Amino acid sequence: MDTKIVYQTDHLGIFTGTAVADRSPLEPDVWLIPGGCVEVAPPAVPAKKAAFWDGRRWQLVDSYQGLTAYNIVTREPLVIERAGSLPTGYTLEKPGPGQIWGNGHWIDDIPAVIELRYVAQLAMVNTACLQEITGGFWSSVLGDRFFYDTELEDQLNLTGMILRGLGGAYACRDESGTKAFLEHTSEQLREIGDEFTEFKLQRLRKANDLKQTLAAARSASDLDAINAVAWESAPV
Repeated sequence: MDTKIVYQTDHLGIFTGTAVADRSPLEPDVWLIPGGCVEVAPPAVPAKKAAFWDGRRWQLVDSYQGLTAYNIVTREPLVIERAGSLPTGYTLEKPGPGQIWGNGHWIDDIPAVIELRYVAQLAMVNTACLQEITGGFWSSVLGDRFFYDTELEDQLNLTGMILRGLGGAYACRDESGTKAFLEHTSEQLREIGDEFTEFKLQRLRKANDLKQTLAAARSASDLDAINAVAWESAPV
């Protein structure tokens, strides 16, 4: 017989199927083993297991490859692409509508779901509001439009110059994003400060409106209304 069956592994050592080895034409007792193949047959592989060649022998390891797991916090699905244990925080149990993870299973607990989503949406509103406030804004106080950074340090620097009645070079960016220190009068800096104050108040009012909507939906146990709350960024 000039061929024999050998057992193919992938780059991780996981058994993937059989292959054929040819007898060496130069050495009759030598077989030309394809790369990644071994001559020892793997054991029977039960469901959710895979045969792993450790270099000396076969071992059975967990394998959920091709199955869908679900995040026990977000409920988002994840298709498992390789052998091994389930990722931490995932389960193969599929959640039903409105279920949360508890005691090792998905359970129906609408009040708990509402509270979890309320807290998550409240955090989203606070984060989005802060990101816009500290994300900078445009002003035409110099005639052309320039972008002013508004991180906390920038706010403190601007406030300090305004309180001291100072003018001078102040950092801003043009339409192309190029940063430069341009001369501003004290009145122009005060106007920028006033514009930023209004810019900030608009975001705080918006956040407050969304928080009131969330509170009302929470009181009414309206999960759909809680999930519908979204922060839509204002055009720049």
